[in-house]
Amino acid sequence: MIDIKNVNKFYGQGESSFHVLHDINLSIAEGEFVSIMGQSGSGKSTLINIIGFLDDEFEGKYFYYKHPIHEYTRAQFSKLRNQNVGFVFQNFKLINTLSVGDNVGLPLLYAGEKRQAIKSRVREVLAAVGLSNAGEKKPKNLSGGQQQRVSIARAIVTNPKFLIADEPTGALDSQTSREIMTLFKELNQKNKTTIIMVTHDEKVALQSERIVHILDGRILSDEKVGV
Repeated sequence: MIDIKNVNKFYGQGESSFHVLHDINLSIAEGEFVSIMGQSGSGKSTLINIIGFLDDEFEGKYFYYKHPIHEYTRAQFSKLRNQNVGFVFQNFKLINTLSVGDNVGLPLLYAGEKRQAIKSRVREVLAAVGLSNAGEKKPKNLSGGQQQRVSIARAIVTNPKFLIADEPTGALDSQTSREIMTLFKELNQKNKTTIIMVTHDEKVALQSERIVHILDGRILSDEKVGV
């Protein structure tokens, strides 16, 4: 599904440029649940920005379903991102002036879907994340765990090919973190959703199938969990 070959990333230009990623080689199969671990500044966020089609300025090759993404234009990257990736963030990034249902339905609205179809799909995904009765509520009236469930519902509402979760449990207590990880595992195992998760918490990472450790922009190890 995802095949990255000898990817390098620089910030800045000339003598002031900073080499962030060094010869990254990474393959992720459809249906995998992969954790990317690393310290702050290790390059993991830069890597997922490239994987998630947010950053098209890199050296090297990126094949997505064998298509040479590294040759795409910025407009093609944007289209690819909108049609293929769902994002879940640490701080939820919900719009507090909108209802939960409207937050979840936004990606479909941007895609030009009809309102009735949007309402039906929103009900479906809210039920899938255990929030059937929350559609009319405002995000500020929900707990942190419930808000993260809303952000997951928003991420999966378009049936993306893969999810990128950036520290999805970072702002949550341990019990709520366990609940969110259970939800991710259900999405992965039942729906076969490919999940790429960035975390600094080893306990969280160990609940995925595979852990990629990154340090100073280099992959240190890439191992199956429990092997």
